[in-house]
Amino acid sequence: MKPLIGISSGSAPRLDAGALAGLVLSSGGTAVDVREGKGHAWEAGGLDALRTAGAEVCFVGVSTVLGAAEHPPASVDGLRMPERGLPVKVFAAAGCTAPDRFALTLAQIAALAARVGDASLVLVETHHGYAPVAELDELCRRAGTSVLLDTMGLSRIDGDPVAAAARLARWIPYAQVKGFDWDEPATSRHRPLAAARPELTRKVLDAAGELRAVTVESKAPSLTEDIALLREWYPPDPRLPQAVSEEIPS
Repeated sequence: MKPLIGISSGSAPRLDAGALAGLVLSSGGTAVDVREGKGHAWEAGGLDALRTAGAEVCFVGVSTVLGAAEHPPASVDGLRMPERGLPVKVFAAAGCTAPDRFALTLAQIAALAARVGDASLVLVETHHGYAPVAELDELCRRAGTSVLLDTMGLSRIDGDPVAAAARLARWIPYAQVKGFDWDEPATSRHRPLAAARPELTRKVLDAAGELRAVTVESKAPSLTEDIALLREWYPPDPRLPQAVSEEIPS
């Protein structure tokens, strides 16, 4: 199965749910991932409005940081958008698996899993300033969580993002991509995918293995072109021919 292709609400934060879904569909995609609590316009209509407009929602991101005392398990009750069966994306603090913090981390994951249905639906993003690759691997192994691969974030926390993606591959169901300077990821601005050594993005995605969805999360003014490139990499599966009814009309 080819992954769904789409756009993150972070790429178009001013678009309401209907307009965001319309942008995705008109660009050749089918899916969105969304962020709660950042003032993105989609929140006014919510998940139902996105789905009614024809977009498939991959996951919803929240501000929870695993292993951080300022995000106690009870704070999960205040989240608006997580729902059963829909993955929720969070962050993980460096040191979240340390002996003095792991109990908190597990309690946070349990609270999130109670909302979405299972710890495997808790996606931890590869992000600068948070847990390194080795700790993300340990967290998933010990707590049953999964990983959201952000290509720029991964390149900022590991000097060999292809090897890092391969190490985390068994935990990665979703990826976010953007164009950036692979030589200077810590300071790079977002760029069109095609203008930013796309072969490296493709290598990282290939190393991550089978994905359920790849979304563009970028400030570069190239969303349609970025979606088109992803469609080249992951062309839709051909539709099966409809079975011809053998019934005789009455």
